[in-house]
Amino acid sequence: MADNKQRLKHCIIINFALLCLIIVIIMIMKEPNDKYLRMGPNEDLSIMSVKINTKLRYVFLQIFIAFTEFTRVTIKEIANPILGFNIYNPDKKVITEFNKNELQIMANSMWFINSLISSFYIIITISQLDIAILKVIYSEVTTIYTIRMLLNEKQFIKENNDETENIELISNHV
Repeated sequence: MADNKQRLKHCIIINFALLCLIIVIIMIMKEPNDKYLRMGPNEDLSIMSVKINTKLRYVFLQIFIAFTEFTRVTIKEIANPILGFNIYNPDKKVITEFNKNELQIMANSMWFINSLISSFYIIITISQLDIAILKVIYSEVTTIYTIRMLLNEKQFIKENNDETENIELISNHV
């Protein structure tokens, strides 16, 4: 158990170091007049034929992205495990909540809609770096909420090396 915890900690540290390396390389190699690394509204910022040239339009854009990202992430965090575990879990041979056609239609519909939304988000996020970063922040804040909601439905028991303490912990939760 501690092995997985240590591996996960190492992966997070290495992933963070990779992020820092990417940021440093971008800052060293960037073009000074590049339009992508600007922030906020600009006269020539256009997202899917909508000019974002005033602070008000920029604020509305951010509110729109935050709302859609909250909705999108919440739906994905709840729906994808239900669909994925019912379809792809090789140990789950009997499905009782759906019939075969319902599950097929729901899964394909969900993933088709997600793919279309993702294609629109690609256009939005490649327009300017601050928009991409804020979208990620909205997504991750929502993920904090949804993961906590899902974890609150679970029970956690800390394992100890002393078996009598484990038995006491388990009997206290029953």
